[in-house]
Amino acid sequence: EPVLEKAVLHHLSSRMKYRSTRGGVSDLSFVDAVLSGLADDGGLLVPDSIPKIDSETQKRWKTLSYQALCLEVLQLFVGPEEISKAELEQLIAKSYSRFKHTAVAPLVAFNAEQNVHMLELFHGPTYAFKDVALQLLGGWQV
Repeated sequence: EPVLEKAVLHHLSSRMKYRSTRGGVSDLSFVDAVLSGLADDGGLLVPDSIPKIDSETQKRWKTLSYQALCLEVLQLFVGPEEISKAELEQLIAKSYSRFKHTAVAPLVAFNAEQNVHMLELFHGPTYAFKDVALQLLGGWQV
């Protein structure tokens, strides 16, 4: 099981807060931010900070499946006091189980000689790029 580096663990230990891009709303938990949609002041809800990911973590993340990477990234923004790791794993597995490709969004060589690749975002249930994000988001609402 992947272990997050010290800097990332420190980030996890302090509960992530969310605020409005317009400044009228702050100090929301992840769950409150997701359930709110937009902030009361009409702004978008964004994290107070973005964690720095070191190069070793980035190298390790390259080897992960989409679902495992999703878990690693979400744990940076969702504290275990809100949604446990086991609950996140279940949500991720359920959210992407209806995708027609096991990689969810495979990176396919378009022109290998020129190192040109395409990220296929159409393997979800509606064959649209929005499925990649919205299948997961829909799971929070249930």
